[in-house]
Amino acid sequence: MLYEIEHRLPFNIAPSNVPDRDLRKFLEGDPRPLPGRALDLGCGNGRNALYLARHGWQVSGVELVGHAVKEARRKMAAAGADVRVVHGDASRLSDYDMGDGFDLVVDSCCYHAVAVERRDAYAAQVTKAAAPGALMFMVAFVEQNTPGMNVTEDDLRSRFTGWEILETAPVSGQEMAEYYDGPAFAKRTLTNGRYRARRYRMRRLADIS
Repeated sequence: MLYEIEHRLPFNIAPSNVPDRDLRKFLEGDPRPLPGRALDLGCGNGRNALYLARHGWQVSGVELVGHAVKEARRKMAAAGADVRVVHGDASRLSDYDMGDGFDLVVDSCCYHAVAVERRDAYAAQVTKAAAPGALMFMVAFVEQNTPGMNVTEDDLRSRFTGWEILETAPVSGQEMAEYYDGPAFAKRTLTNGRYRARRYRMRRLADIS
């Protein structure tokens, strides 16, 4: 309910239309990856999902905030993009018949909002949905104003046991601010150092028995 209220407040920040830099680097790099099936977790208004679809990917998105789901569906319809946007909890993917075999998983600021007691379920559900060898791109806060919700590399290694971390790097506050629209004062926590974020690139292991 809190996220729903925050998303509707006119003076709060909301997702922009800018896709993640690391995702753009991957899709537009040399060589460019062949399009496959992508899962966008916490897809918000669909900024990354639409970008993926425009590059030929078959995309499914999951979002908990109902207002954001409506905005994402409206955006997909306006763009003529065939993207499935599900209103649901990313830690309960199997409840929505999301399927499996996803080649790419995107989590831009979703996992760090998942309650600690649901993170094992989240990791298990994502692992089940991803194909062996699938890549996962995650952006998460390593420091924020909610005690106990910060994401660390140790946290990821302990929960995503079927994955290996390939790369990790800090995300600047200026970059984080690109992903949100709203008044400057509302985005100040992203740029003044109070919030710190990192990006993680992970790969699902072929053998997780």
